Amino acid sequence: MAKDGFGKDPERDFRELLDSSPDCVLVTDYDTHRYLYVNHTSCVMTGYGLQELLSMHVSELTLQSEAEIRETYERARQAGERGYTEEPQLLLSKDRSRRGWWESNLRFKVIGGQEVIVIVSREVTPRILAERAASRATKIYAALSSANEAIIHSSSSEELFQAVCDAAIESGGMTTAAMLMPAPGSDLMELQAMAGKGRDTMEVAVISTDPQRPEGRGLIGKAFRTGKPSITDDYLQDTRTTHWHTLVRDRTQIRSAASVPIIRHGRSVGALYLCSRERRAFDEEIIGLLVRMAGNLSFALQNFEHEEKRREAEERAHYLATHCGLTGLPNRNLLTDLLGQAIASVGRTGHRPAIMFIDLDRFKEINDAWGHDTGDGVLQKTSGRLREVLREHDVLARLGGDEFVVLVQNIDHQDHAVRVAEKLLAASKEPVVVEGQPFTVTLSIGISLYPEHGIHPTDLMKAADLAMYVAKDKGKATWALSGEGRPQAIQ
Repeated sequence: MAKDGFGKDPERDFRELLDSSPDCVLVTDYDTHRYLYVNHTSCVMTGYGLQELLSMHVSELTLQSEAEIRETYERARQAGERGYTEEPQLLLSKDRSRRGWWESNLRFKVIGGQEVIVIVSREVTPRILAERAASRATKIYAALSSANEAIIHSSSSEELFQAVCDAAIESGGMTTAAMLMPAPGSDLMELQAMAGKGRDTMEVAVISTDPQRPEGRGLIGKAFRTGKPSITDDYLQDTRTTHWHTLVRDRTQIRSAASVPIIRHGRSVGALYLCSRERRAFDEEIIGLLVRMAGNLSFALQNFEHEEKRREAEERAHYLATHCGLTGLPNRNLLTDLLGQAIASVGRTGHRPAIMFIDLDRFKEINDAWGHDTGDGVLQKTSGRLREVLREHDVLARLGGDEFVVLVQNIDHQDHAVRVAEKLLAASKEPVVVEGQPFTVTLSIGISLYPEHGIHPTDLMKAADLAMYVAKDKGKATWALSGEGRPQAIQ
């Protein structure tokens, strides 16, 4: 054995050296694009035999066009000794059992007077997958950030759900994003918001939470039931999604999908559903980020609920401060505000308001004889009947006890106010029935007009109050106009 260099057959030794390389080494003719040499690794990785490869055209293996090959070879020639490195390509073996990403370096050489391209191709699948996973994670981080910003700025769950779906598409790189929640009293999931492709599919797809139904065995139903993410890396081959294969196959390009439950108080209240064109798009890191997103959504829903309760309490407090608890009519505070607004608008509209003070005649007798519960019923029935007589924009208010006030809008003449008073008196002639007992309640009405009897709310209210006592003292069941010393008879 020689001490230096190769043995007695250097060419054979050199071939064995190349065959032992983990990289594919191939030599092609520069002009014909035919393989002149391939090492053993090339045969193993491609699944083709040596003679098969040596009889092949480069385009048959790489699936590139003649024009693409010529352009690549020319770049290698221009690159000189440093060679030209192609972008990684996804290649399949002969029997399609092996699939991976390969990065090739091409160098132009003249060997024995023949122009050739020497190709050293290395599998970079782990690197490409890692880069893609990192890219996906970066996009989901961006989507998470956008979702968190939406939580801050959204004023409703509907607005938030749509913002999250939009973020998953625009920042997260997803193909489809949807938010679903169960319909009240049903096992069916309803679409709350969506972005991306497949809207026509999502709108007609039946999705259930019931595992006994085929519609409930998919990713969304399982995630909702278990409270854990549900994932598929091959949607159209997954038996859990069989029910939707026909619907999805011709309409979308789903490769992988995931559903993440929205948990509140330890139970599922909804599900975030995402689809991607890429296989294995939902690795452990991505799912972790989506779970964080779902947790933030749950927190936002809790805040919306607290805000809704606070707003309802505030509205209730305002209602109680401005309305009668028994009849639901405006009280003195609200009536004063509305009268002030009516007076302020006179200069703009030319329509004047009138005030009518109403007292229920002999109501105290009913209260004393039949009790407060019956008395309250009479007040409620009477107020409802008076409200029916008035126009929609007139205001009936209760000041307390058996005292009511009507703010009549748009009075152009005194006779208009009188006609309203007569309608109210006519309505009171029919008895109201409370717990099967009829009660006839007549009215005493005092009328004041703007501006004849006052230009301020307090002046008008006082004038109408005094006129009401005139009507009551002069026989009841009638009306009186402010400033008159005797009641006006009903014509």
